[in-house]
Formats: sequence, structure tokens, C-alpha cells
Amino acid sequence: MKNRFIIAVLSTTLLLSVCACANSKEKKDEKVVHKKKETMEVKQDAVSLPEEAETKPVADATLSDLYTDEELLAYANNHLADYWHTYYCFMAGTYFEGSGEIGNKLITDPNIHSLQDVENVWYQYFSRKYPIPYMDININVYKEAPFWEENGQVYERYRIDGIPHVSFFFDHITQKTDDEVWFAYYCKGPDGSISDTQQQWSFVYEDGQIKYGTIVRNN
Repeated sequence: MKNRFIIAVLSTTLLLSVCACANSKEKKDEKVVHKKKETMEVKQDAVSLPEEAETKPVADATLSDLYTDEELLAYANNHLADYWHTYYCFMAGTYFEGSGEIGNKLITDPNIHSLQDVENVWYQYFSRKYPIPYMDININVYKEAPFWEENGQVYERYRIDGIPHVSFFFDHITQKTDDEVWFAYYCKGPDGSISDTQQQWSFVYEDGQIKYGTIVRNN
């Protein structure tokens, strides 16, 4: 089990290379959250949960009021790929279109003119409950800032690694509050073996929609 855990942790680092991320996604500014009893559908243009016939004001709604644990777990797994890609593409500095070489790539996205613009894109998907993690070298696996400004332009680090033959999934809810739910993050190896990565990933109910939260590593 210890070896499987080590493999899972290393795999998460290596998987930074497959960040084929979208440049931007519009977020819905929903005033009312709905829910329905059918299976949740994946939406790439907004992070939102299914509708319900009876509407509930955002101010009075909590995760437990609106959704069952089963719905939340299904939603989390449906959005795991997008959560992963967005998080790790920012960490590696591969999220935006650019020109240049590994380690020094000029961002050519017409919407990015400053580090603040980069941060604004991050918060389209992630909750403002948490500070941005990608610029923190104590968290970033490359131990260097993935984005920087120079001569009035914005650059990204553009780091690439190998791709391991593993997959990840959320196994169960570990804890839940009125506005946040946490999931245990598991790894499935090429031989079918299952390992607990000792990580918890959260989703936050904010401004009437579900956003990505934070990642906590227990090791």
C-alpha cells in the first residue's frame, strides 16, 4: 500500500503535462439555484448543478438543503477532469495560449495583460474563499512562479512532464459544511490496483453556483 501511495503522489505531479486547457469559460451569475431528480449533466461553459422544479433563494440555501450526497459525489466525478486540468495547468504555467519555449513562453491570449488578469481567470472557476495557490512556491511542485510580468507583457513557465498510465476518481465524501464539500481522491493503477492518494479536494457553493475549492494533501 505504501508503494501504491508513492506512485499515486508522483503520478499527480507527472500529470501536469496533459494540460490541454480551454482559454476561458463564461460563468453564470445565477440568482436562484434549481435542482432536479435526474442524473446530473456535465457543462463545460459553467460549473452548476441540475435544476429543480421548486426554486430556493441563494441566501437560504445550503449544500445539504439542495443536494444529496450521491448527487454531489456524481457531480464531483463528472467535473474532476476539468478541476484537475484547470488547477494543474495554472501550476505548470500551461493554461494560456502563447509563443516561445519551455520555461519562457509569452502569453498571446488577447485578454491577458497582467498578473491580475491571470488571477481573474482563476477565480472564474475557483472559490474566492481561498487565496491563489499557483504563485506559492511552497505549494507549487516546480518551486517557481508559473506566471510573471516583464516589459509590460505576461509570460508563463510552460513546464512539461511525462504521462503515467493511471486514472483518478473521487471515492467518497469526507466532510461537508453548509457551503463546502470534501472528497477523498483515489488513484487506479494500470494493473487495476486502487490507492488512496491521501488527498482531499473540495467544492464550494458560492454566489449561487458550485466552484472548485482547494486541495489538501495529508502527507
